[in-house]
Amino acid sequence: MEKSKGRNIIGHRLRIYRAMQNPLLQQMDLFARLSLSGLEISQSTLSKIENEERVVADYELLAISKAMKVDILWLLGEKEATV
Repeated sequence: MEKSKGRNIIGHRLRIYRAMQNPLLQQMDLFARLSLSGLEISQSTLSKIENEERVVADYELLAISKAMKVDILWLLGEKEATV
């Protein structure tokens, strides 16, 4: 498991996921996906999550995982996978 120095352990994986998308997935695009999935967070909040400045609730983790179509365990750093 990756060690986090911040307030959550998924922020780093969110940035990796966005960078690996072709074309590059902008933060605003991920924000739109999350909004469409029903997770009402601001783009500022998403930025804070990515920068590990904000705690992530369990329901947010589930919604983020579903919107990104990635395994929760990958987001948590417990599983290696091709995204």
